[in-house]
Amino acid sequence: MTPASAYKNPHHVMLFFEENQVNDTCMAERIIYYQRLKNAGKVLLSGNFWNQARNFVIVHVASDMELEQIIDNDPAVKQNILKLVRAMPF
Repeated sequence: MTPASAYKNPHHVMLFFEENQVNDTCMAERIIYYQRLKNAGKVLLSGNFWNQARNFVIVHVASDMELEQIIDNDPAVKQNILKLVRAMPF
């Protein structure tokens, strides 16, 4: 993964996640988590890929540390429901 610090600050990062298991309760918590971040201006767009157990989130971050905090605090990542498979800064 290219470090986010390789890009000017602040910048955007597209995060790609893949489902390890199904847990509707956890995914509902995750939706609320990213909605709060969206209300704070940190999430630009999120969604699912058609007919796949994958989804994405585009976040706006000021540093590598902020990006790591967002990922680490994702309820589905914490509970190993989703795993981060790629992060693309731009």
